[in-house]
Amino acid sequence: MNNDNQINMMVDAARMMNYKLHAEQLNIPIVNGFQVENDGNPQTILLASGHGFTEQLTSDGFIQDGDFENRINLVITNTKQFMRNNNCENVDNSFIYYKDYSNGVFNFKLYVQDMIIPIQNEKKVIRTLIAYFVEPKMHDFYQMSLSVGPFTMPTEQLKIGTIDLQNDQITISLDNLMKNILDNLKYKN
Repeated sequence: MNNDNQINMMVDAARMMNYKLHAEQLNIPIVNGFQVENDGNPQTILLASGHGFTEQLTSDGFIQDGDFENRINLVITNTKQFMRNNNCENVDNSFIYYKDYSNGVFNFKLYVQDMIIPIQNEKKVIRTLIAYFVEPKMHDFYQMSLSVGPFTMPTEQLKIGTIDLQNDQITISLDNLMKNILDNLKYKN
């Protein structure tokens, strides 16, 4: 391995450590009854699961002022490519903007993502509510996600590409849990 590769690896490792150090300033709520897990991904700040749901906070670090929307679009584009590479269905309609939300400290852009995975003769669905935000002190880009699934459900019943907070119990549950997480995401004292 040449010196340039070693330097690049050291810079990447230091940058990943900074993500975690920066995140230590945050009080990250964990849904009641969830167990913390470790996925080994250096960009994962928190991974917890319980009751069929998964809560995850990730960061890919520093973001320049004015690049928030571009970073969201890049993450969505990369996720869609991952989905295509893994034979997911309805990829082009898999993300839908949901709403802007603020807890008084952080401003979030929320999206709903549906990942439809064909397995043998069934379609498994993972529905995720994603909140993107920038931490204003260090200017790090974060993605808080709350997922449920995979479960078997006719895609017509799930109403892919829509958000129905009147009749869709899955999305209602995600919305309520995410609101609780985001309302309590603050800086440590």
